[in-house]
Amino acid sequence: MDPAALFAPLSIERFRAEFFGRKPCHVPAEAGPPRLPFAWSRLSELLAIAPHWTEGNITLILNRSPIGPQFYMDEVPTAAGPVRRADPAKVEHFLAMGATLVANDVDRIAPELRAVVEALGAEFAALTNANIYASFAGVQGFATHYDLHDFIAVQCAGEKRWNLYANRAENPVVPLATGGPEAQAVIDAARGPLAARITMRPGDMLYLPRGSYHDALATDGASLHVTFALAPHSGEGVLKLLAEAALRDPLLRAYLPDGRSDPAALDAHLGEVAQRLAAIAASPGFRDVVIDAQRSRHAHPHTVRLPNPPALASYARTDRAAAVRHLAAGAVLVTARGQVPLGLAFAPAEYALSRPAFSDIELGARYPHVPAAERAALIALLEREGLVQRYTPQLQ
Repeated sequence: MDPAALFAPLSIERFRAEFFGRKPCHVPAEAGPPRLPFAWSRLSELLAIAPHWTEGNITLILNRSPIGPQFYMDEVPTAAGPVRRADPAKVEHFLAMGATLVANDVDRIAPELRAVVEALGAEFAALTNANIYASFAGVQGFATHYDLHDFIAVQCAGEKRWNLYANRAENPVVPLATGGPEAQAVIDAARGPLAARITMRPGDMLYLPRGSYHDALATDGASLHVTFALAPHSGEGVLKLLAEAALRDPLLRAYLPDGRSDPAALDAHLGEVAQRLAAIAASPGFRDVVIDAQRSRHAHPHTVRLPNPPALASYARTDRAAAVRHLAAGAVLVTARGQVPLGLAFAPAEYALSRPAFSDIELGARYPHVPAAERAALIALLEREGLVQRYTPQLQ
């Protein structure tokens, strides 16, 4: 699926330059094929896939409050033991009352939505998923709120009025407030005045960056839309990666001076810690670690090749010593003969060296974000260095 179709006639380049992470973007439908062919009948088909509708995958909201799952989930016996699943008849009862249905992670059971999710994830190096929202005229689902990730909403049927507010939480990682009316009053006070009112019609697309205060209401009959979350890596992820990298430095593993009795010593130590952290963060080696995390952020779909799965090329580890070392200039393979740069293939290299044996297919399955050409080059390097050798497993 070409992600450009979701934004047309707006180009992805213009979307990135003007809107992505910056401000809302509304693209009305144009004549021609629908932006996202998804109908009420298709939602009914998906709701019939009973194993998917466990807690977490389905939510009902009525008049701004979630309905307790105990009112529409049943314990169902299965061969693996009892599980709780949504009862379609009980769900329908609440929909008849005007409840909003939120169907989460539907890309797991809808191939056409999975194709969109995979395309968006690859385009923006982002965690993505697809949720479906079904709501009914005049009954409020969600109160004003903001999301912790960007999202793209595509209206599929009916109309829905979106209220967008002037203020925006700056790159939030937690909700502003949670709970009852008091928490909602905090949110309503923070949202600012109404900035725009957009009526979404079938084929319309709306993008909101995270932190955008909004609410929505079906205005005329039933409304159906699909949202696609976008959550690229952020500074929060960088801090986690930096913590892992920092622990390779003995200074950053050392005990701190006791600031209670010697604050000057603590000041000096923290200053040195800050310098070491800054040096790591600015290094090409850490940049490669971040790029590796970005490459692995999104899904990498794989189709099982049946009835003829590929032949394995298996490799056994030899007794030659080797290690992967993370240097400021980048990861290197260290052997008795010297150092060889690994580029971005350090993670599969560490795995291959740690195993008594592995196969090319196994390496691809564990590190699908590393392109096949890079994996093949790594295996060739390990063979040249005498660290692995081809062998044929004896399967009993």
